[in-house]
Amino acid sequence: MKKQLFAMILALIMTLGLSGEKILAQPAPPPQGEERPMNQERREELRKRVELIWMWKLTEELDLTQEEGAKLFPLLRQYEERKRELREENRKLVRELERMVETNASEGAIKKTIKALEENDRKLQEVKQEGFDELGKILSVEKQARYIVFHKRFRHEIHGLIKKARHKDRGPQRP
Repeated sequence: MKKQLFAMILALIMTLGLSGEKILAQPAPPPQGEERPMNQERREELRKRVELIWMWKLTEELDLTQEEGAKLFPLLRQYEERKRELREENRKLVRELERMVETNASEGAIKKTIKALEENDRKLQEVKQEGFDELGKILSVEKQARYIVFHKRFRHEIHGLIKKARHKDRGPQRP
């Protein structure tokens, strides 16, 4: 029953054009006869909708008390925002490395950017660990384990839907 409900919610997300990374990276297919560009405001709106569904499903999956939810969700938002900022910085650094390789930048400049990328990765791991440590102050060990399993499953399902949506957007594939 829960799996069917979850599948229906994800189908609704797809119907509304709310497909995880696709929301953040590419425009959704425009409604018939209308072009809807994917601007920053729309990306943020869609990200918030996915986040609300995630929160609802997480509350249900972990059987969170009102007190746990009141402590957990602000914490998760804070750490997710910090991780999002670090991942964006990571993408910028990788783009910079690509540009440097294409333009035959100096070895020193490339090393400096690689070092910045390594530092960024280190910070991201620290934020993840810090967030999980804080999670342990709110949730029991059993609920922490359920959170990890839920989070992995939810991301896997969202990525599957994204892949399916991208495949659909490309049209029929040639053999």
